[in-house]
Amino acid sequence: MKARGAMVATLLGVMMLSALYPLRQYVSQDSHVNALLRQERELDQKIAALKQQQNRLTSDAEIERIAREELGMVRPGEVAFAVVPDGGSSSAPRAAAAGNPGGTDPAPGPAWHQRWWDAVTSSIRGMR
Repeated sequence: MKARGAMVATLLGVMMLSALYPLRQYVSQDSHVNALLRQERELDQKIAALKQQQNRLTSDAEIERIAREELGMVRPGEVAFAVVPDGGSSSAPRAAAAGNPGGTDPAPGPAWHQRWWDAVTSSIRGMR
């Protein structure tokens, strides 16, 4: 009887071990399906947001806003003004304000490296 019990126990053990692999596959596939469903919901939300943005961007009011604010466009008959910060890159107004009616800058001074080298050599001469 002991041999028969051992044989039954062995068969039950083998059957249980053989059932573990399909069970593990089922659990793995179930978690993968859940992840895909979650990703699908996120993509649906993103699609809905993009459709709203598309509808907003194709409206006439939004097109006009973008054209005016980002592209600086105006309607026919309107006058566009630009606010230039003080110290801008235009040198003609500064030259005219400085008493140079031609609007051209005077001859530029030496380059920075030349000024630096002159300062070094003059300080060495002053040490002697």
